[in-house]
Amino acid sequence: MVKQKQAIGILGMVFAVAGGIAWFFPEARIPALILWGIAIIIIFKLKGKRRT
Repeated sequence: MVKQKQAIGILGMVFAVAGGIAWFFPEARIPALILWGIAIIIIFKLKGKRRT
């Protein structure tokens, strides 16, 4: 069984990898930055949960 915190972390990694793949396509630079932004938001969300 996957915990919610672990599932959110996996989702963040998926967004980061998708952003990295999209970066290599010239027409997809903006979507890549958006995907990386979502991944960063997820990282900060998980860090906030760990402190509590």
